[in-house]
Amino acid sequence: MEREEAIETVKRVCAEIARNLMQITPVVPSLGDQEAEKKVFETLYELTAQLETIKKVVGKIGRDDDTTLL
Repeated sequence: MEREEAIETVKRVCAEIARNLMQITPVVPSLGDQEAEKKVFETLYELTAQLETIKKVVGKIGRDDDTTLL
């Protein structure tokens, strides 16, 4: 796999994961357990933040590649 293809794959998969995480949010209150809800929401936030970190790191690699060509 080429580097650009790897970058695009990581970005695409991160976006898919984020979309799937968003599907969890509206059903959490149906759990009926405030402590569990709190923990799930905290964890969803942490996961989303970690995905954003991955996207930023990979995005930076892509930008660095573009600037070296100039």
